[in-house]
Amino acid sequence: MPDRLNWQNRVVARLSRLFEKDPDVQAFVLSGSLAKPEGHADVWSDVDVKIILVDHVLDRYHQSTEWLAPFGQILGVEKHVHPLTRTLRVCLDSFQRIDLTFIAASAVRPAPAVWPASSPELIHFHPSDRVVWSRLPELEARVAALPVPVVYQEVSDAEIDGMADAFWFKAAVATAKVVRNDLLIGFHLALDLARTCLVLQMIRRDRRAQTTIHRTGGWGNEVVECLFPLHEDGSTQEILSLIQRSCEVFDELAQQLSSSYSPRGHLLFPSIEAARNA
Repeated sequence: MPDRLNWQNRVVARLSRLFEKDPDVQAFVLSGSLAKPEGHADVWSDVDVKIILVDHVLDRYHQSTEWLAPFGQILGVEKHVHPLTRTLRVCLDSFQRIDLTFIAASAVRPAPAVWPASSPELIHFHPSDRVVWSRLPELEARVAALPVPVVYQEVSDAEIDGMADAFWFKAAVATAKVVRNDLLIGFHLALDLARTCLVLQMIRRDRRAQTTIHRTGGWGNEVVECLFPLHEDGSTQEILSLIQRSCEVFDELAQQLSSSYSPRGHLLFPSIEAARNA
């Protein structure tokens, strides 16, 4: 565990000094809860920073993570590549988690002083971001002037229905695999079914709160308890039970999310029962 006393502030300061020494780095921006005056960071909070670089060195800190060695031993890494950005997410051995987004300078246009609402720069910045330092003119004012982006977009009935078609086909395949004693694939597919149910519950939570950002949990956890009771042993019967529980939960959640959805569990349950007795 990291030192409980302001480890995030120390990491931000070290990162800021490191990048400020590189003349190809144009700005260092703090994002996330640490950037907000009302932010409530605790020992589990991560550090979110955005670094603007000249375009030809965009990969300098992304391809290799050796430059992070002074911060600690890396436990795990996640990387993403986009045309104008690179994302590097790391967890250090002390459970210090750092999310770094490297942004090409060409994505930050020098004019106008305020980006229009349709500008692609809205993808990269949030008005609550805090510019720690910058070599770009008026960057702080331009970021602060951005409109607050929409953080919730309703999932349509058509999207839920598309998920339903894929779910029930996979449930049928999983049942066939288990009855043929292919527990490796059967259990893999059964876990996919449970994961889809969790996604539906997350959609319900987003719809209820009208946001996709949830700093703490609690609401909706009963679905986890329903899908994963204690003492699962991975046997044929347990896998089939997971498939059936996933189907039951999916039917219940999908009905609450889509007015056009009709339950399908009754179509598959006889086959699951036959698989139990095979």
